[in-house]
Amino acid sequence: MRDTVPHRRGIRRGIRRGLRRTFATGAAGLVVAGLSWGAPAQAATPGREAAAQEAPLLDSGSAAGRKFRSTGRLVGGDGTTCTATVIHSSARPDPAQKALILSNGHCVSDVMKTNEVVADRAAPEGWTFTPAYFHDNTAEQRTFSVDRVVYATMKGIDVSVLRISATYGDLAKLGVTPRTPAAHRPAQGTRLQAAHAPADGVEEGKRFLRLSECAATGTGVALHEYTWLWRDFVRTDCRGISGGSSGGAVTTVDGTELVGMLNTVSTPGYFGCGLGRPCEGGASGLVVPPDDTVYVTPVDAVASCLDGAGLQLDRPGCRLDRGEQVEVTSSGQQTQNTTPQGPARWDAHVTPLDGRRHAYVAFKTGPFGATDCTRREGYSRPQDLPAKGLNYSELLPGRDNLYVLCAVGGPDATAQGAAWARSFAHPSYAYARVDNTPPTVAPEVNVQRFDDEPDGTVYWVRPVYAPFEITSYRIKYGPKAATHCADPDGYHYFLGIPASLKASEGPWTYCAIGYDNADNPTPPKTVDIP
Repeated sequence: MRDTVPHRRGIRRGIRRGLRRTFATGAAGLVVAGLSWGAPAQAATPGREAAAQEAPLLDSGSAAGRKFRSTGRLVGGDGTTCTATVIHSSARPDPAQKALILSNGHCVSDVMKTNEVVADRAAPEGWTFTPAYFHDNTAEQRTFSVDRVVYATMKGIDVSVLRISATYGDLAKLGVTPRTPAAHRPAQGTRLQAAHAPADGVEEGKRFLRLSECAATGTGVALHEYTWLWRDFVRTDCRGISGGSSGGAVTTVDGTELVGMLNTVSTPGYFGCGLGRPCEGGASGLVVPPDDTVYVTPVDAVASCLDGAGLQLDRPGCRLDRGEQVEVTSSGQQTQNTTPQGPARWDAHVTPLDGRRHAYVAFKTGPFGATDCTRREGYSRPQDLPAKGLNYSELLPGRDNLYVLCAVGGPDATAQGAAWARSFAHPSYAYARVDNTPPTVAPEVNVQRFDDEPDGTVYWVRPVYAPFEITSYRIKYGPKAATHCADPDGYHYFLGIPASLKASEGPWTYCAIGYDNADNPTPPKTVDIP
């Protein structure tokens, strides 16, 4: 999208366009998952410019700048901008070998599904990487094409490894040497540095590498955003992070160990859990983090798959998912525990990726964040999985929470042996949210008065959305004497078109009931119009 609405890219394009239409009358801009950035907006999202400026620009000749020369600007499809870092298993790679860069999975594709894994594919034309992306060395910067997506996923982890056209020798001539991802995760309280190139809310000529200093405030975090379920993430108090920072290198405070990548931030001005508002999972329910909470993807799983030849998914001990498990599709529903059709149920469909390897399937469910799908305990006995697949429609729990469905396929009914062990290591997921709680914010109605119309004064009236607590409305309006908002008759869904009410025919009453994604209603809002 190339328009004046401020936004950050990173969600499915179709959903993004639909939400933009839906929220256009009520939101300052569109929030999206992750920290990638699309076409530059003509206006900055309120509050984001000051936040971005909190991170000072890195000078290329500074001590910190010299440590972060391997980090730079990644430009992907449709002009998506992220941050990426040159990596290798050692500090001295073969100079003739093409270089690998590390970034987030959503920087490769903002339409990636819950369980999707991409491996060894040609990169689309036009993708580029510019290392040593400092504000004071633009004359010497070199931009290289991205020629291959070596690996990308948002299943459990948000990561991508890309190959660029330059060799490690080419980069060495520019003073760019690779980072080696750490084989461990940062512990809580670890002091960190993050090098990243934010674009959201940053002036056009200042979108270069910046340095944030912060600390890990939580580890082992289960994080849910949009259709993605991530585990073992790191919560931080990093500041100055905005769109374009995705994939930014996160190191120990001395800049020596690459321990993670910037992933997503809890965007101010929005409510609850949704796009750009990740929530933490646990047994007691989803936790909405404070505004500007920043999350980091650890890189130890990537480190486990690197050797001198590059990223090797079949390397002994490699912990990245190869994408070999059963296919699971689900609506990702948000529902009350009782629906017009009866008690709420799972709506997942499972199909084998390989009929021989996945002749059977086993299931486990529980609260997201408190349920470890990689542990065998709690799984059902394996059942036949036909080639056409089967539906999983068991009852959902009644208590408010986000629930995960774990599904693993195997060759037989034993749930034992090496093949099953590999299945349990990388299960597939579906999720559903049970929500019986009404929105926590009250409906809001916007009234605009126009005095110079041919028919005299006219009021344009519309309800205002509050994502993600109020995402739809039912409304009615009419003469004040005959319109009572407490009366349920006469309401209809608001379709985005403001009511045009002539003052000469008033007074009027406008009624609005807000609904969340589980169709929990607010009390009616009454607005009297002269």
